Amino acid sequence: MDPLNRLAEEHADFIDKLTELEAVLDEMMQTRQASDEDVDLLDEAVRFFEEELFPHFAREEAWLLPPLEAKVGRFGSLVNVVVYEHAEVRREVGKIKEALAALKAKRGGPHGPQIEELNRHGVFTIQFLWDHFRKEKQSLFQTAREEFTPAEIEALSQAAVTSSPSARGPAPR
Repeated sequence: MDPLNRLAEEHADFIDKLTELEAVLDEMMQTRQASDEDVDLLDEAVRFFEEELFPHFAREEAWLLPPLEAKVGRFGSLVNVVVYEHAEVRREVGKIKEALAALKAKRGGPHGPQIEELNRHGVFTIQFLWDHFRKEKQSLFQTAREEFTPAEIEALSQAAVTSSPSARGPAPR
């Protein structure tokens, strides 16, 4: 499969997970409570970010962005924007983890401030990623298709196969 299409398909899978996270955050904001199930779902969201989304970013950064940078440059280009956005998502996930830890530390009491903090970072991350995925699909991948020859896309495909999760084996737990 074309490596750019593979990345876009991963984005579609990620949207489903982000939608689930948004539903959990919405419910917690409405009830002002965090059930054990909510906390489990938040833990799953953090696992998703760390074990699925961040490796996806790493693959883009390893085999797509460097050759594209060689063609279009980094500064003032989509390459720089994508690198910045990946770093921003990583920072926000760190804030989500901190907010989740604060929620867990206060499991017996009122959860209002902890839920609000989780919601603030969670909703920002969800919306940011939706925009990021759209930008990659409509601009970054399109630019790559315009800049790379069919042989270069085939070379990307080979690099993508060697950096895919299945080629590396299961993710550590």
